[in-house]
Amino acid sequence: MNACKSSAHQRLQHLKRPLAFIGMATALAAAAQTASAACTYQLDNEWSNGFVASILIKNDTAASVNNWSVNWQYTNNRVTSSWNANLSGSNPYTATNVSWNGNIAAGQTVSFGFQGVKNGGTAERPQINGTLCSAAPASSAASSTPVVSSSRSSSSVAVVSSSRISSSVALSSSSRVASSVPTGARNAITVRALGTTATESITLSVGGTEVQSWTLSTVMNNYTVETALVGDVVVAFANDDGGNADVRIDYVNVNGVTRQAEAQAENTGAWGNNRCGGGAPSEWLHCEGYINFGSVTGEPRSSSSVASSTFSVSSSSSSRAGSTGCGAAAKLTNGRRTISVNGLNREYVLDIPSNYNQNNPYKLVFGWHWRGGSANDVVGQGYYGMKSLSNNTAIFVAPDRAAGTDGWTNANGRDIAFLQSMLTQLKSSLCIDESRIFSTGWSYGGMMSFAVGRELPTTFRAIAPVSGAFLTPHVDSGSATAAWIAHGNNDTVVSQSSGAQARDAYVRANGCSNTTVPVQPSPCVEYQNCSAGKPVVWCSFNGGHSQPSFYSSGAWNFFNRF
Repeated sequence: MNACKSSAHQRLQHLKRPLAFIGMATALAAAAQTASAACTYQLDNEWSNGFVASILIKNDTAASVNNWSVNWQYTNNRVTSSWNANLSGSNPYTATNVSWNGNIAAGQTVSFGFQGVKNGGTAERPQINGTLCSAAPASSAASSTPVVSSSRSSSSVAVVSSSRISSSVALSSSSRVASSVPTGARNAITVRALGTTATESITLSVGGTEVQSWTLSTVMNNYTVETALVGDVVVAFANDDGGNADVRIDYVNVNGVTRQAEAQAENTGAWGNNRCGGGAPSEWLHCEGYINFGSVTGEPRSSSSVASSTFSVSSSSSSRAGSTGCGAAAKLTNGRRTISVNGLNREYVLDIPSNYNQNNPYKLVFGWHWRGGSANDVVGQGYYGMKSLSNNTAIFVAPDRAAGTDGWTNANGRDIAFLQSMLTQLKSSLCIDESRIFSTGWSYGGMMSFAVGRELPTTFRAIAPVSGAFLTPHVDSGSATAAWIAHGNNDTVVSQSSGAQARDAYVRANGCSNTTVPVQPSPCVEYQNCSAGKPVVWCSFNGGHSQPSFYSSGAWNFFNRF
């Protein structure tokens, strides 16, 4: 592909890029240099008595910064754990860099995260102070006011010129431009991306108005901004050199809802069929172009940009596949259910959101118990802590092992048959998002999740096994499944080496390289160059045969990537 792009013909096409787009990129670069805010406090998730938050630190100086520190204090909230930073103090708190994120190049951003408890029912947004945080209050985003170039109208509502609209990478639908009027509400948007050479930059637009641009690191980072604009969320790449300066966009998160790049049909920068824009939906922008992630409010896109059937059912995601149970009253209720599978009565516990909507396709999460455990044990743990994080966006299932067994032995395939029977019943009785079915579990539950991912990769979007291995018999399909895997380095019950063997099978099946980069939560790493939409995350934690403190939030946030 790069050879094609380097050809004289391709370079000529690059030279013919509309001048309007070059002007847009130049204006954005200048605007980005004048942005003043350097630290952002971001509330990532919140539930009844807890929260997950992160702090983003941007280097707005002209030179690299070595080592950083951040301080903040709550009135009633408290931090219980953190990742990607060294945390000290007990309110006020001080966070300092770890070894791999201490250097921040000019214009680049690093972030760290933490989980906490709320006393008083409110997740606070405290003031941040630190080596790079003096320019603006921490509760403000890096560009809470949309960046507007001087060539635009001086009115409070930014206007996009017609020359930009006609650009090959500018937005073509007039409805997008018209919808860029600020609403007054604050919409938090995070772009997770990397560049291949550290020279690439991307531009985020909402409703046809440019909001912010960033120069990308060569490792996956989160680039976050808040804006009052509405309309389509578009990420554009402008500075391809015709060679290897490419951009990989993992996902865009809008107000807590993740939209995967490879699920977006409108991608003008994917290379395929010997042309830019000719490739299948992809995480990559190999050419100058953009990916449209749909409306900031989640409504289906207009027919002028992409077929509306691609974004059919949900208001919270750009692509949902509702099961046959959608549109009708629920045929199942919460509690213990019994189902006959090949002459055996099997049981599971079902948990449906209290505000269940028959027209909304829900995530479906299976939580498998450990050796000698039961469905009630998983329920008692809040489905490994994920129910409290789900905010009524998921249906949870806790299956019970077969009578006379100590776990998921899958003799003669009976546990997989049990799973398939549950799936058939649930899909026909409830509104399930068939593109977002997940599996998790600890110990024997992790083993069952490993097996599920290998045998049913077209059914399960991702798995999150903890302290598991390949001990549940299964038929290996050879196909890819996204996997978040955690294992203690001192596990004497299920050795970490056996867990690593299962991990390696997923790395191979998903086409990943052996290169990893650190990701949240620490100490997790993510394998690079995996097949689009099939990431593998490995979390080797200090501990034995146990569940790490970051299990709930780490696995749930991974599921939310899809």
